[in-house]
Amino acid sequence: MADDLNLSMFRAYDIRTPSALLTPELSGRLARAEARYFRDVLDAPGVVIAHDARSTGPRHLTMAADAYRDAGLEVVVLPGVSSTSLFYYAAMRHPDLAAVMFGASHNPAGDTGRKLLAPGVLPIAREIGPEGGLDRIQELYRDDASTLAPRRGSIRAVELIDDYVAFSMELAGVEPGGLGGVRVFQDYLFGAAGREMMLAFGRAGAELAPLHFAADGAFPLGDPNPVKRDVIAPGLAAMRSSGALLGMFFDGDGDRLDVYRGDGTYLSSSFVYAAIMPEIRRRHPGEGLGVFADLKSNPLAIVEMARCGVAVDVIRNGHSQIKESLARDPARFGAVEESAHFYEAFPLDGGRYCTENTLAFALRVARVWGEAPERFERLFEIQGTTAREREWGYKFPDDASRAAALDAVRESFEGQGFRSLSRMKNGMDLEATLMRWGLPLDVDEHTQLADDWLQVCQRISQSEDGLARWEVSGATPELVAHVKRRIAAGVAGYGAGSEYQG
Repeated sequence: MADDLNLSMFRAYDIRTPSALLTPELSGRLARAEARYFRDVLDAPGVVIAHDARSTGPRHLTMAADAYRDAGLEVVVLPGVSSTSLFYYAAMRHPDLAAVMFGASHNPAGDTGRKLLAPGVLPIAREIGPEGGLDRIQELYRDDASTLAPRRGSIRAVELIDDYVAFSMELAGVEPGGLGGVRVFQDYLFGAAGREMMLAFGRAGAELAPLHFAADGAFPLGDPNPVKRDVIAPGLAAMRSSGALLGMFFDGDGDRLDVYRGDGTYLSSSFVYAAIMPEIRRRHPGEGLGVFADLKSNPLAIVEMARCGVAVDVIRNGHSQIKESLARDPARFGAVEESAHFYEAFPLDGGRYCTENTLAFALRVARVWGEAPERFERLFEIQGTTAREREWGYKFPDDASRAAALDAVRESFEGQGFRSLSRMKNGMDLEATLMRWGLPLDVDEHTQLADDWLQVCQRISQSEDGLARWEVSGATPELVAHVKRRIAAGVAGYGAGSEYQG
């Protein structure tokens, strides 16, 4: 029965599945469960809906809209292809409504899914949201009770792209024409980001070199994932020959921002965040404030963030968990993930919305780089004193084998003297393990690192079956390479497959 209902689509953060497994019958059943949750649990009068670039989006959105309306909910739809950040802005403009984004981020073209929000732009995930969030929706999906209301809900379209561009430019401190003379390369990988980026950077007067800007749900380059080197290879070559000061690469739904120097040198997200932290800090004045950095963030970047007068606390991976932590703690105004996601507590019409606006971050990065390139060059130099093996993984035959492999790696490093951390300061489970050698678990502006420091992060994947992930940073490439080989050897006896990137 579980296989028949495709219950594996209910992930930790959202809903993801091969579209072929979400048949029209199951898609309607899922929409009815969502409608009951929005109406009966959240007491929301309606729902904002949008879809990203993938070709299955319109079909699933249309079926869901019918089910929501049958339940008596008002439906507000964003016409055409939308980025996830534009969707979040639409939810901010309709704070009394629930919201659903139809898409699957960087997943293969044949996948589909949903990101769900409660009123107030609050995340819905497993154990996050009233009555358990996605867990409750899964129960309603199993039950599949009728949702018919005495009166069918209305439907209307709203076009917010111009307002969103203006709002994002204001957040970034970019005036019309303010990026004049700044040459920026951007590759959208045929995803959803092209329209808003071209409109905003054009209005800002940047010398923009856009690539793969037309949304194409077939994703001709491959999975719209900027981590995959074969997918971004054409863009990297075009960027190097463009004469651009900086380059930006986006994923399928346009919420991931990977940043490069024009010569093709990558700047990891924690260093990008450190570079723009003084600008973000000006937007959030006051004492006793701080930000979150995911456990993979480079400790030297954390030192640089802390020097801007903020506390920096480790946080677990996961969009919903990060947003919930920001919403719960008014003293925390932002966060960064090394997976190239940036978060902030945004003000709008008297509200405080903890979410993503990748357009604002892209504009802010371009402005700061154009005005103070030495700030970025300094961080490139600091990054150059370190080494990093960007997150990779192995698939295991079953959960027990994966758990045993993770335990074996942790015990091996702890036995060598590594300090380990598995919970945040607020007690929340990291659902991962952070292990450090030659530096403390709590990093601030005064932290000094040993000459042979190492940081190892390991976690299970919440969006891919059977997958465990690792990332290693350290003082030298030799140390990092040695640790990676050690992990590979350590998991081989537990049925680990070939190395997985993505």
